[in-house]
Amino acid sequence: MLSQAAAYVVSGVAAAVLLATAATWAVPDDNHVIPSPGVGDPAMPVNDVSGADPRVIERGRVYYAQICLSCHGVRGDGQGEWAFRVIPRPADLRALRTQSRSDEELFSIISEGLVGTPMIGWKKQLSESQRRQVVSYLRTLAMTKAVVNEQ
Repeated sequence: MLSQAAAYVVSGVAAAVLLATAATWAVPDDNHVIPSPGVGDPAMPVNDVSGADPRVIERGRVYYAQICLSCHGVRGDGQGEWAFRVIPRPADLRALRTQSRSDEELFSIISEGLVGTPMIGWKKQLSESQRRQVVSYLRTLAMTKAVVNEQ
């Protein structure tokens, strides 16, 4: 009797592993590829970043990937790996509320953090120019939301 129960458990575990593996391979996962700013996006950004230096935006994207991605997600939608482990949840950086803030406000939030939220300040880890590059990259995220909403 015990061996039959053990066989059921083993076969159930094996079936679960096979299904999880198949689902992982079959379903595309966009959360591991950080899109380059503006590549292939037909929508116009809320904030015009056309005059911004592409190298500055790319550096900002790299810093974003290093420090912001785990909470704010690849697309800046607030759905990062840590998003569901913190309260309140991270902001959707593509949202009008965030995009309507001035560059100085965003710079201040990145530098000092936000009291009452898990958003910490990064002024000790990033230089002033690095934090400004992150702000430049954040401006490109408005384009991503416009494209996502069209689909």
